[in-house]
Amino acid sequence: MVIIPTEKRFEWEHAPIVLFVIVLLNILIFALYQSNDDAKFERALVSYEQLQYLDYEWPIFETYLSEQSDGSDSQQLQDYRELYQQQHTAELGYYVLSDAGFYHYLKANRQTLPVPEDFGYWENRAEIHDQVQSVSYLAFGLKPNDLNPITLLTHQFLHGDTMHLMGNLFFLVICGFAVEAAIGHWRFLLFYLISGAAGGLLYMALNLNSPTTLVGASGAISGVMAMYLGVFRLKKIEFFYWFFIFVGYFRAPALFILPFYIGKELYSYMTDLDSNVAFMAHTGGFIAGGLLIMLALVINSRILDEEYIEEDQQIDPRQQDLAQIYLYIEKYRFDSALKAIDKVVEKYGPCFDFSLLRYNLLKLQKGDGYSDAVQALLREDRLRPQQLKTVDEIWHDNPELQSQLDDEALLKLGWKLTALPDISTADQIFALLNSRETRGRPLGHLARKLARLHGDLGNNLKKKRYASIADQLQQS
Repeated sequence: MVIIPTEKRFEWEHAPIVLFVIVLLNILIFALYQSNDDAKFERALVSYEQLQYLDYEWPIFETYLSEQSDGSDSQQLQDYRELYQQQHTAELGYYVLSDAGFYHYLKANRQTLPVPEDFGYWENRAEIHDQVQSVSYLAFGLKPNDLNPITLLTHQFLHGDTMHLMGNLFFLVICGFAVEAAIGHWRFLLFYLISGAAGGLLYMALNLNSPTTLVGASGAISGVMAMYLGVFRLKKIEFFYWFFIFVGYFRAPALFILPFYIGKELYSYMTDLDSNVAFMAHTGGFIAGGLLIMLALVINSRILDEEYIEEDQQIDPRQQDLAQIYLYIEKYRFDSALKAIDKVVEKYGPCFDFSLLRYNLLKLQKGDGYSDAVQALLREDRLRPQQLKTVDEIWHDNPELQSQLDDEALLKLGWKLTALPDISTADQIFALLNSRETRGRPLGHLARKLARLHGDLGNNLKKKRYASIADQLQQS
């Protein structure tokens, strides 16, 4: 379930300068610095495996882990033994190389360890270690068993993958601009970093023996979300929610939602044990963000831009109408939702999103109006790539209605769908038009387009066939 505060709309009058800088830094660090991480680690792991150092180091690694857990067999050690017995050497090698403490253990006990068969072992091992430690999340990520003020800050600007980055930045932008406008640029930056550090500290406290390094701005962003609620305190503000098929808006006192945020993270932490999400980092960020706003208000009750907070912003009437439609759907009042969609279309004109909403509602019963809803979507113009994919799916989901489109509508649809990476639907539409003995230059232009696309894909037979048809149609 997702609940996001959406009380304020972006305004250039209150330009979030710090927010822009944070977003840009995260993107640049991920694109320019972290992009080479996999290649670095892969090279180190390949060298480690080729030199067969795991055979020499495994007994020492067992002893090291046993000493770390006061001589007892920890769950971690048992898991690693299982990997070794099953010959999962690559995975085990990853854990061995990722543990910087083990390399320092090797160096500290060099005089008492068995002599390696490879005379160049120590030089090679140092080179492998340096290469591994240059990987971003090991160099600047937050290690649970290594409290470092630098990584408490730097881990907030690193991300695991593109989706991790984009998800974090989405929530940061949605909530951050209003918080920065309300508390000021420098205070926003300070509170952002403190929230991220607090999330990291709580994660460390509860995962002291974990080998997993923490990266991500989630703790800081959770703090920003809590600050948003703290800024508006008990004022009723607008929230957007998404729960399975239920989507809409509601209004509630801002701080009433904070316990829900914290409770959701605690519940996930206790029940979703196999997740790689740092729920307690989120929890630490939420708690820190809320406390920071409360403390700031106690010290100086006038730190907030009350004029900005109290300013009533005009709500987009279109958004209100859409919220009403979703409210009908939530209550299973589908007929009322359909009537509301018709009124909205009459008020604002045709729109792909409203047409798709009508289609999905009518699809449940496939009654009167379903055929018209399908045709309306297939006739939509100026579609974005994701909308084109949706139209393509609707075409294939309704084969019995394909023949109801006239030649002109089919031709336009075929042209639109040539923009997709998979042009098989455009092929199918061309075949349907050809079977109707449709003739003329427009169909010839489509054939020429398909010939070029198949040539780009290396489908020379189809390229020649379409080119031949295009020539015939152009001549006719």
